[in-house]
Amino acid sequence: MPLKILQINLTILFLACCLLACQKEEQEKASYHVKYHIGCTNCMVVYISDTAGTQITEHQQNSEWTYSFYGQKGQKILLLAYNTSTFHQSVNVKIHVNDSLRKDRTTYCPVNGVSFAVDTLR
Repeated sequence: MPLKILQINLTILFLACCLLACQKEEQEKASYHVKYHIGCTNCMVVYISDTAGTQITEHQQNSEWTYSFYGQKGQKILLLAYNTSTFHQSVNVKIHVNDSLRKDRTTYCPVNGVSFAVDTLR
């Protein structure tokens, strides 16, 4: 009888360890908080918006524009801002991952400005 109780306890312990490992793996997959930010007065913005790699384009955005989502390890992240203002200006894009600045690109162009940043979540 004690051997059978020991086997049951070991089985329960094994299943609990498996469950904890699965939960940890899920947390690691979604542990990347990605936040995009642009700097310009009137820009077209192109960015990857989710873990499926969906590319979104938005028009007439300014420096108040931000977007954030939770990404997965190995995922590509991308942000592009294109000056659509009639005034020549610099264009800036920033990508933060888990509140740490990962990319910061500024382009100065006399005709129009385009800033582009791409990275992989590691």
